[in-house]
Amino acid sequence: MKQSLHASLISILIGVIIVIGCSGKKSSVPEVPIMAVSTVKINTPPGALPDVPAELGGNGFEAIAEKLGWQTNTNYPLVGDTNAIKGGIIRLSMTEFPSNLRHEGKDANTVLNSLIQGMLYESLLGLHSMTMDWTPGLASHWKISDDKMTFWFRINPNARWQDGSRVTTEDVIQTWKLLVDPGILAPYTNELYNKYDEPIAESPYILRVHTKELNWRHFLYFAVSMAVLPAKELNELKGPFYHDIKNKPGKDTISTKGKDYITKYQFKTFMGSGPYIIRPEDIVKDQSLTITRRTDYWDKDNPLGRGTGNFDKIKFIVVADERLTFEKFKKGEIDIYYISRAQWWKEEFDFDQVKRGLIQKRKVFNFEPQGINGFAMNMRKEPFNDKRVRQAIAHLFNRKKLIEKLFYNEYLPLYSYFPSSVYENPNNPKFEYDPEKAAQLLKEAGWTTKNSEGILVKNGKPFVLNLSFVKGQERYLTVIQEDFKAAGIKLELKESTPATMFKMVNERKFEIHFQSWSGLQFPNPESSMHSKTADPDNTTNLPGIKNKRIDQLCEEYNKTFDMKKRIAQIREIDSIATSEIGYALGWYAPYNRFAYWNKFGMPKGILSRTGDYLSAISLWWYDPKKDALLKEAIKDPKKQLEVGETENRYWIEWQKEHGDKLLGKF
Repeated sequence: MKQSLHASLISILIGVIIVIGCSGKKSSVPEVPIMAVSTVKINTPPGALPDVPAELGGNGFEAIAEKLGWQTNTNYPLVGDTNAIKGGIIRLSMTEFPSNLRHEGKDANTVLNSLIQGMLYESLLGLHSMTMDWTPGLASHWKISDDKMTFWFRINPNARWQDGSRVTTEDVIQTWKLLVDPGILAPYTNELYNKYDEPIAESPYILRVHTKELNWRHFLYFAVSMAVLPAKELNELKGPFYHDIKNKPGKDTISTKGKDYITKYQFKTFMGSGPYIIRPEDIVKDQSLTITRRTDYWDKDNPLGRGTGNFDKIKFIVVADERLTFEKFKKGEIDIYYISRAQWWKEEFDFDQVKRGLIQKRKVFNFEPQGINGFAMNMRKEPFNDKRVRQAIAHLFNRKKLIEKLFYNEYLPLYSYFPSSVYENPNNPKFEYDPEKAAQLLKEAGWTTKNSEGILVKNGKPFVLNLSFVKGQERYLTVIQEDFKAAGIKLELKESTPATMFKMVNERKFEIHFQSWSGLQFPNPESSMHSKTADPDNTTNLPGIKNKRIDQLCEEYNKTFDMKKRIAQIREIDSIATSEIGYALGWYAPYNRFAYWNKFGMPKGILSRTGDYLSAISLWWYDPKKDALLKEAIKDPKKQLEVGETENRYWIEWQKEHGDKLLGKF
């Protein structure tokens, strides 16, 4: 289940005009232009509806909440920096314009879509990255029944949509109805949210939710993962909501609201309650996408959100070519650049602007959940329905050579689906490069002869694999291609676009595919390894893993509330999945590696404790003083700016002191 970058980007409006002393003279530092916008059209009075009593969430609720068994959290450390100011713009690149701007439904499981979700919309609660405690979101309070199968949420009466109208329990109910509608073409989302009965509004502010089965993650998914959408816009969709996925009609026999949502919200966003919006004029297809800060966000004055959501504008610019992206960054057209190539990090980031401190390069070590990459092999059809063939491919994947020769020893080989975490099983089988072992396995699988080209043949069919790739991958795929050829396997490489590959993979139209996945804070093996996700399209179980013991462990894991027991369960799943060899696993880096123009302020840890480089969007700020010095240095090639430490291990030291306190929270 994907998780948003932040449950809420709480912001506070800060003036940015800088005045020196009491003389009244403005500094020579240019003021930050205000580019944020106001969206409120309805002037709703603050507080709750006057006819809702306190015990049902109305005015006066806070005074009696604790006696009624409600929980809240108003004492947690700041994630942002109190020195941050509002204003400015940050510009990033994306390789291709997104195929849609939806955060749910068909083709919505991308990093950018998840980022948009966290900035435009809000969930009922947040999960604090440093304490792993619940924090208020749209809901100010919550409670859980003794049997852990019923949850209550109290919507904050001050929560408002961007037009100024009230957020109520009806919005949550209608959002749930969308998520279980098969018309959104997201089977796993349908199945997940159908594990809850239809939520019940006890008042405009009190919502009751009952789960159909015991699962420790059900509270997490409903409270944190679900972005709440406005009922008024959901109700404008054509057709009914359709809930019963077990007996759903054929696609063409009924028009559901989910189906209308997929059609209408391709490049259109819902009105959100979050601190940012995407305006229609800021969607320039195939060129750029701009996200704009709201000056009238309902929770902007919350002191616990200080230092987050600082930029007035966040602009993503389409640059299809990786080298061109690098050149645009060096010219100052892009502000922050993720350095995906070890060679560039080692050999090319020593140019003048870097040496003089105009551009800073950083390698930040933190506790971002590590994902995986590697060759996903389609186990649903030949030749990869034979485990011996999959194992042979794993033994032909010379990761050590790639890491040493191409990647400058910047990466570590993967031996787990949960690398560098408490969930990794240290006893997993390790498939190292061994062409002799691979040859023996292929022989056992019936690939015993070769044709005149030296390609293995079985039943008259040569061993040819088709592999689509995006530009930039060929630098290591051609090396792998040669190793495969030496073993008698012809690897046909075909350049493609990310959108085409995304569609192909989701529809299972591949033999072998090099796939990368981001990690999850809380593993959900059910979504990517359970047998029920193997055959439907649009799931993350790309290889088609089916294993009865994994299925059993997934079901046990869901009902286990003891953290230590869950760790043991995931480790067993890890071992079995590794042995199944759905992937020939690749490599990973326990850090984020990037460069940026020296005009930004940032907290000590640079990124969040569990976030990737994109967490800079919510934690950094435009610093007018730094920008003025930068502009002077650009004009004067003799001017030197401070060059900071390349490696940042703030969160590693923080974890040594606080890490043990986080275990067992779930």
